[in-house]
Amino acid sequence: PLAPPPALSAPRLLVRRPPPPPALTQTPHFAMQALAALQAPAPARVAPSTAARTSTRSRRAANVRSRAVADPADTSAIDLQERDEVRNIAIIAHVDHGKTTLVDSMLAQSKVFRDNETVQIRVMDSNDLERERGITILSKNTAVTYKGTKINIIDTPGHADFGGEVERVLNMVDGVLLLVDAIEGPMPQTRFVLKKALALNKKVVVVVNKVDREGSRPEFVVDTTFDLFCSLGATDEQCEFPIVYASGFKGIAGNEVDLEAENYGLAANLEPLFDMVISEVPKPKVDMTAPLQMLITNLDYDDFKGRIALGRVNQGTISEKQAISIGIPGGVQRTGKVGEVFIYENFQRQTIDKVGAGDICAIAGLPDVMIGETIMAGGAEPLP
Repeated sequence: PLAPPPALSAPRLLVRRPPPPPALTQTPHFAMQALAALQAPAPARVAPSTAARTSTRSRRAANVRSRAVADPADTSAIDLQERDEVRNIAIIAHVDHGKTTLVDSMLAQSKVFRDNETVQIRVMDSNDLERERGITILSKNTAVTYKGTKINIIDTPGHADFGGEVERVLNMVDGVLLLVDAIEGPMPQTRFVLKKALALNKKVVVVVNKVDREGSRPEFVVDTTFDLFCSLGATDEQCEFPIVYASGFKGIAGNEVDLEAENYGLAANLEPLFDMVISEVPKPKVDMTAPLQMLITNLDYDDFKGRIALGRVNQGTISEKQAISIGIPGGVQRTGKVGEVFIYENFQRQTIDKVGAGDICAIAGLPDVMIGETIMAGGAEPLP
């Protein structure tokens, strides 16, 4: 008989085992260098030499001087001087509270017009639409001279739709006359313009206007105006605002009012208002020797001279035929040449050779200049 076949054994599986980990002596060279660097002691700090410290202080001082030119708010390295002969004010209020009428009386009592000259009502509203509507749409510049002091006056719109005009004007002035109607008291636009003035830390003189109207309540208006200051977060110093009572229509003003007295207890003219402006509105503090900086805040047009740019000279001086640069922060600067320089006096633009810092002026000869651009010279930086 045949023998049975041999039993089949299970197949053997070959398993590849991983190699053993390398010994410490086989650690790569770069790892050994990193380990040695961690274990090495930190190098001792060496104090800088006297020459190095002096060089560092010199560089820091140079940076401070360069920032003093670029940032007008940094006055630590600038020797400022006060201009006692100039005051810059803006008249702000709610619509139809009598701003332009009050300016008319201020101009008339400053002998701006001749005795035989025919003067139209609301002379500052020179635009046809303004005269038709009886409101101010565009801010206007003028100036009066009182006791040897030039007072630049800017009449601003009172309607909320033209609030941008007010915001730009506040950058040109050092103080504001806040007109409040003696009957209506503070209104919505009063709150808006006052908020802007307080935010810029402008000196506010409250003028309670139209006290000659029947039903006027000046004491109530003063109380509500004080409440408005408090609600807007005014400081204690700002809440101690000076007050003038006036009638812009009659051209009278005073520091006290008595509705039962003759002429309401006011003076026969606007001298108390002018005196208040001179004493309360801060004098411009400027650097006359610094490079020119002038921020354009408004534009006008003349049929013969073309575009006219208006603004306040922030520092330095500007003169006719002067070579300047025009630009904005972070933008490309372009060159230009000033044609003529004007100031506002007696309700007219008058040509002048040069204007110093702290004063408001207008210039011609720059056909492409825009609002918000800075006119500068001597390496000065554009204003924001």
